[in-house]
Amino acid sequence: MKFMKFKPNDYVMVIKNGTVVREGLGLSVLYNDLTTNIMVAPSTAFDGAFAFDDVVTGDYQSVCVQGVTTYMITDYNKASKMFDFAYQDKVPTEQKIAEQMALLEKRINNIIKAIVIREVSKRDVRTIIRLADEMARTIEETLTNDESIAKLGVSVVAINILGINPKTETRKALEAAAREQILKEQDDAIYKRRNAAIEQERVIKENEINTEIKVAEKEKEKEEKEQEMKQYVQRCDLNMKKEREEKEQEMRMKALRSELAMNTEKQEKEFALKEMAAAKRLQIEAKEMQGKIELENEEMLGKIELEKKNAEFTALEAENERIKADQQAYALRAVVEAYNNLNVALIEACAMAQTDPGTLMAMGFMNLGENADKIGTLNITPDLLQTITTGLVQK
Repeated sequence: MKFMKFKPNDYVMVIKNGTVVREGLGLSVLYNDLTTNIMVAPSTAFDGAFAFDDVVTGDYQSVCVQGVTTYMITDYNKASKMFDFAYQDKVPTEQKIAEQMALLEKRINNIIKAIVIREVSKRDVRTIIRLADEMARTIEETLTNDESIAKLGVSVVAINILGINPKTETRKALEAAAREQILKEQDDAIYKRRNAAIEQERVIKENEINTEIKVAEKEKEKEEKEQEMKQYVQRCDLNMKKEREEKEQEMRMKALRSELAMNTEKQEKEFALKEMAAAKRLQIEAKEMQGKIELENEEMLGKIELEKKNAEFTALEAENERIKADQQAYALRAVVEAYNNLNVALIEACAMAQTDPGTLMAMGFMNLGENADKIGTLNITPDLLQTITTGLVQK
């Protein structure tokens, strides 16, 4: 068993017993080389150059056609039958593919050459050297519909004709003929330019004469029109003066009537405005008086309400003071009752519990001294006396 991982742009076909069992781009294959064959074809596009220098035009002139073909394999089943893409361990895959693609390029170039010979033979050399783009389109369309290309499993992406060049002698002859034609066209242009200049000069002179005649006619028409315009302007001035005087008279009358009407209307409006002002003033004064009364009433009600609240606050404050005094009196009564019920002997015992033995002995002797009249006989042993004196010395 062997394992092989192919490049992403390698189209791999795994064949067992003459049947393709697996195919795809960049496969990884674990296979038995005794029972399994592998075909590896490129999936990228290739560029192939061609140059045909023995092509003859319709007028029996040799030309050289140069170009580039871009093609790629699209049907891998057909291509695997027409070319040897078998994978071999001892032969590098790139070398194998390069050899088969070179063979494919040669076959495509042979087909292109046949098309070029057929198309070039239909035209003369002057025409064919200017038809590179048309030649490329024709070759591309023909290859697209060509059955032999389809059988190879190849698709032509683009055809570019880089040049259609005649032989050196033919090119020089064409250049000479073109140069003579250019010189002839130059001479014809000079003759035409001179004739055009003469014709233009004649036309200019005729135009000058016609212009002078037209100018004289125009000046005469201008004088006549100026005279007519002066008469028309005078008539218009008289009519306008008359109309202006009539309009001024009418405007004065209208102004007088308008002034009289405006004065009357003004007096009426002033009287109406005075009446309205008096009425508004009375209304404003009444509103102000009513507002003052309402404001005074509101102030009086506010003062009454405030006095009520003050009285309520004073009563509440007195009640609070009384409650506080009752609470303090109750607390004092509770303390006095506690002191009255207190056991003096118990308090002394609690205090003596915190006193050291020497102090207790001293207090005992003090009590003995205070009650000496009640004691008949007091016996003190030497041990007790030694203990008391030892405690005093230590202090």
